[in-house]
Amino acid sequence: MRGLQGALAVGMALCACSEARPLQGEPANPVSWEEEISRLSADHCTSCHSGTAPAGGYRTTSYLEALGPYEAPVAVAGNAESLLLKTIDPARADAVHQPVSATYSSMRAWVVEGKLSFFRSGIHEGGILNPHDAAFHKNLVADAGWNFASCQHCHGEDLAGGKAGVSCQECHSLQVPAGGTPTCSSCHGSAQSPAPPRDLAGNTSPSLRGVGAHQPHLFGRVVISAPIPCATCHLVPVDVGSPGHLDPALPAEVTFSGLAVADGAAPTWNGTSCANTYCHGGGTKLATDTAAVLRTPAWTLGGTQVFCGSCHGAPPSIGPHSGVVFPNCAGCHPKTVAPGGSIIVSGPPEARTSFHMNGAIDVGP
Repeated sequence: MRGLQGALAVGMALCACSEARPLQGEPANPVSWEEEISRLSADHCTSCHSGTAPAGGYRTTSYLEALGPYEAPVAVAGNAESLLLKTIDPARADAVHQPVSATYSSMRAWVVEGKLSFFRSGIHEGGILNPHDAAFHKNLVADAGWNFASCQHCHGEDLAGGKAGVSCQECHSLQVPAGGTPTCSSCHGSAQSPAPPRDLAGNTSPSLRGVGAHQPHLFGRVVISAPIPCATCHLVPVDVGSPGHLDPALPAEVTFSGLAVADGAAPTWNGTSCANTYCHGGGTKLATDTAAVLRTPAWTLGGTQVFCGSCHGAPPSIGPHSGVVFPNCAGCHPKTVAPGGSIIVSGPPEARTSFHMNGAIDVGP
């Protein structure tokens, strides 16, 4: 965000006469993060409140970090009893914070009178970047029916700066079409699919959790099943503004349904891999198969973890498989497995079909 500072003065001047949106609130808050508090914080706070193990788990190295966790903010606009102020108040500070209590008056001016302004602006209120503020930019776009046309007027069709000289892409990875109405792939995915890559930060490497194995699942690129619908692991919103879709907290929630919970499977997600999903050998029947070798593939290590024998044995240790030798599966599962042992998958990449991994064990002609 520090990169925005120099561009803001020029950008706001250029947009000052714009009629794309009305001016918001007080144009000049007395103290703001960009102009005063970020430097004050760097000089007095970040020596303890930075790095991988910050004191109290609290960082002050950026505006959003200084506000505190979304669920329990350390600083609340207009509130003189915010935890931040109580902690450094000379009359209440403990021995650890007494040495920085001289910052109290400036911090109080920022929190109370300045209402946690990010910057001083003639266009936007200072709370434009505060998730708890009514003027938070997400709220402004929501009020416009999730149309970005007003944003594009100043920040450019590509939201990369425009005449404002301030790029939305510093924090987001947005591809909003002309006219401002977003699609699913405006924030993640591509023109071919809303599933990453790209993730919300613009990343494309499967080694990152936001990208991971989305594409192998959605398009069946490991060629062992039909594509796995998005709704199997996520609640799919009806539109951009659907409740729960644009939650402030990341990453996106994993909510299992459909194929993932077939045959009584009770899947879990620990942030790096799934366990007990039907797709990877869970459920009342397959879970008892002791011959499976890899039922919890890592989300970021690719499709090479999925092979015959990974989710169930080849052959399984359960049922009438005694004496069966791979690849002699087609005798009992002719709809699922070809005589050579390969999984039968047909149809185009975006609409493959297969009896394999369909929630039932298909036996017979």
